[in-house]
Amino acid sequence: MNWFRRAIGALAVSGTALATLATGALPASAASVKIQGDLGAAGAGYKVLLVGQRGKATVATADASGKFAITTSKSDSKGASLQLVTPGNRYAGPVVIAKEKVAGSWCSKTKLAGSSVNLGSMTMSSNGFAIPKKAPKSSTYARLSVLARTSAGNPLSAGTGGIVKISAAQKKKCSKSKVGSASVSASDEASNLLGADMDGDGLPNALDADDDGDLQIDAVDPTTTESAAMNPWVSLRSNNPLYNASINQGLTAADIAATLGNGANYAIQFFIGQRNLLGNNPDPNGVQYAWVDCGELIYCGGAAPTARTLSTHTSMDNTGVPWKTYSGGFAIETKSQPATVNFTVTGVNPDASVGNALFLSHRNTSDVENVYWRATLFPNQGADTVNTVKPGDVYTVRFKTAAGADQSVVMMLNPHAVTVPGLTKVNGAAYAGATISPDASGKIAFEFFRPQRLTTTGEEGTFRDMGGLRYGMISSGQMDTPCEGGTYSGYGSDFTLSNANPNDMAERLWPLNDKTTTDIATSPTADQIAFTLDVRGCVGAAVYDAAARGTKWNFQLVAAGQNLTGGSNRAALDLSITKP
Repeated sequence: MNWFRRAIGALAVSGTALATLATGALPASAASVKIQGDLGAAGAGYKVLLVGQRGKATVATADASGKFAITTSKSDSKGASLQLVTPGNRYAGPVVIAKEKVAGSWCSKTKLAGSSVNLGSMTMSSNGFAIPKKAPKSSTYARLSVLARTSAGNPLSAGTGGIVKISAAQKKKCSKSKVGSASVSASDEASNLLGADMDGDGLPNALDADDDGDLQIDAVDPTTTESAAMNPWVSLRSNNPLYNASINQGLTAADIAATLGNGANYAIQFFIGQRNLLGNNPDPNGVQYAWVDCGELIYCGGAAPTARTLSTHTSMDNTGVPWKTYSGGFAIETKSQPATVNFTVTGVNPDASVGNALFLSHRNTSDVENVYWRATLFPNQGADTVNTVKPGDVYTVRFKTAAGADQSVVMMLNPHAVTVPGLTKVNGAAYAGATISPDASGKIAFEFFRPQRLTTTGEEGTFRDMGGLRYGMISSGQMDTPCEGGTYSGYGSDFTLSNANPNDMAERLWPLNDKTTTDIATSPTADQIAFTLDVRGCVGAAVYDAAARGTKWNFQLVAAGQNLTGGSNRAALDLSITKP
């Protein structure tokens, strides 16, 4: 499997010691502030995340009565928001600090002003947000507001996972707000920083499945690759052409176990640039070690996590071991070549009891931007995977800096494909798993359903057909080999063909861009998409012509998202093509 490098925009992330989960003194020069509140008994065990503008996460856990308190610096709390995470470590929604009626519209205040605040007794709404029963002093929260859906103060994306269409007119509704501190600027909020709210829907980019509010999820949206750069991405493969919810409306536990429950088929990729943690031009030795706090997520946290680590083309000594036992390490991408940066850190957490480590990786160039923290995680949940590994799972990446500070940043598992393209026709004939062979000219016409993702909070049903993906046929082997753009035809009504940049391997591997950009309801009558592949042109005319009858080539029909750090979300159907 190939992994791709992407130049990431400036997403500088500094951090602070974790409250409750870890301890540490604030610098003497930093004025401390305290944010506290009472979620009531219903909020017992919930985590309250203070998410700074640049994604820094400070975490507190509500006690048995629902009370929580976070101590942090004034600078870190200014412009930060408060977010709720369930005891099971799944995102629950934002905290609305106050509300205001502006020209007939209700507006929600979700940003802190940088001072201490007691939110007092709070209401936890079934609509996916919490709000104080009595608003605190207006000097404690930012004037900047987002449109509320109702007079209760619920932001537009509360209870939805963030997949909501936000119009320019809606974003302006609260622009004339007069209540609150003017300390947070609208330009900061419109940015692609992890803690900002690009679309003004009430959710920070780090916990929003659709950062810009266009109904195109971040996994496939070319306009949000910077704000979504740190998101884990998922690779999925199957050799079962019926592993698709439009073909098989009753996917069984056995179907799911055979695919998502197999480590050769399904993996979550953590791939975090050093600059994401430290800022531009980072010191390659600026982070000593890093690990992922999964809270109570059943597969990678809690009392008995099941997750195991898998290998990538940068092999490590952690391959196949329980992730909870892995403490980290260091690897260069090309082992036959020396590292070109002088590394003095080992990437190993000295506390062997912690586990869930990311290993330090370097891509053998003098560019310090090619320093990453990585893990390939197999949840190992078998037939339960669809129920236990879901969009909205929250991860806190914790790391120790060279200066000895404990810091953290929050991220979320975003919607991704859990099925593969469902092949229905080959050369115009219904396909049910028989041998696939080109026609007399060496071409094959494919017709198929889009892969599906799981529905998120607020969506009905179980699956959605994914729009906006990029498609391609790749010749699979030790390394993926693209079928170049000139080998595709018959795609006019469904796809646009990229003018592939020869230096962009992703564009070469999957050059066909789906014209349907938003997700649609899964149905056996859903639209199918099609293209024709010149197999002879892909493997090479000389090779194809010289091959004996019955020669087989292994291919994958791949549906891929946009480039994130190190790679792309992808769902692949393994196919064997036989020369007639």
